This record gives sequence, C-alpha cells and structure tokens, in this order.
Amino acid sequence: MIGYSNISLLRNPIIAGVFNRLDIIEEFGTGIARINKEYFYSLSKPIFEVTDNRIMIILPITELDKFDLPEDELLVYDLIKNEVEISRREIDVKTGLNKAKTLRILNSLISKSIIRKLGSGAATRYSLK
Repeated sequence: MIGYSNISLLRNPIIAGVFNRLDIIEEFGTGIARINKEYFYSLSKPIFEVTDNRIMIILPITELDKFDLPEDELLVYDLIKNEVEISRREIDVKTGLNKAKTLRILNSLISKSIIRKLGSGAATRYSLK
C-alpha cells in the first residue's frame, strides 16, 4: 500500500473553512487515509502521484473483483496473495505454467494495478500492490 496515508497540507484555509461550514467537506486532511481504507480489500489499488504543487490520484473501479479475472490470472493472483514476494520462476514451478504464459499473466496483472514488479533481471520479484 502507498505510504501517503498521513499527507495533510491545507493550501487555502479560508476556502476550506467555507466548504466545511457549507457541509461540502467533512473533515480536514482525511481524504487519502479514507481512500486507502476503502480500497483495502480491493484487488486494484489507487495510484498516488505527489508533487510539491499537486496530488493526483487515479481511482480504479472497485466493482471489478477477483472473480472478473481470467482463470489463469486468478491462479497467479492467489499464489502471489499468499507470498510476501515471489519470483516468476517460483510461479512457473508452483503453477506448472511456462515462462511466456507466466510473463503475459504478470504483465496483465501489473497493467491492472493488482501487482507490482520489484527489481529487474534474474532478481525480479512480484508482490501485491
């Protein structure tokens, strides 16, 4: 999970105060923590891009669940879910899939923001986002 749960920077207290009094916002500085809480059990996680001037958050659709994954992707997802980190070779051995198919599945799960790739080359490992 992204480590941005405690980011809170009030950029314009006057506007924030007006929005609070108008009940447009509930609390100050709780948005990222609440987003992370809502996505805790979701396969796809939000993507946070934080700079000095802005925070951009990409929110995946949460109605899609693991049951919407093809059978082979679900097999690999379940395997990765039970490991802290796992290599492509370990996935091959445990699933019986060949290298090319495992790589296609891993790349698909990465593109869906379900897993992440750690490292490169022979030391590459995969984990849940």
